[in-house]
Amino acid sequence: MSNSCCGTTTALELEQIVHGPDAEGLPVVVIGAGPVGLAAAAHLAERGLPFLVLEAGEQIAASIARWGHVRVFSPWKYNIDAAARRLLHTDGWSAPDDEWLPTGAELITDYLAPLAKLFGERVRLRAKVAAISREGYDRVRTNGRQDVPFLIRLQDSE
Repeated sequence: MSNSCCGTTTALELEQIVHGPDAEGLPVVVIGAGPVGLAAAAHLAERGLPFLVLEAGEQIAASIARWGHVRVFSPWKYNIDAAARRLLHTDGWSAPDDEWLPTGAELITDYLAPLAKLFGERVRLRAKVAAISREGYDRVRTNGRQDVPFLIRLQDSE
């Protein structure tokens, strides 16, 4: 834990998540559990790559939830990622009508929430990223920096 410009932060120990010190086994960290973040997670899941999704909000797609009553301008067929669709179908999910224009709330309840549920504990809520650096390095131009894992600092929610 340390103090920074952003308040108290905690280093996210990725090695603990994958149970080993091997940098090759560290997960890909996706920042944000909205449509793009969860689609990225779906592509990682399809490829069998370890991942972790960090969402600052109290729920997945927290930003969309704020305007949940608003209908989007594009139909479902343009809002559902292909990899996400494949993963959801294997879990018995039925896609909404491709031509329907969903509200923000429908986007969450009918698509993003079921997708996030598939990922289980790999989606972390109330995990606001305060800083990203390289472990043990604080300068951008340092020899060997590219060979060490990233260090992600999360802002404490308190």
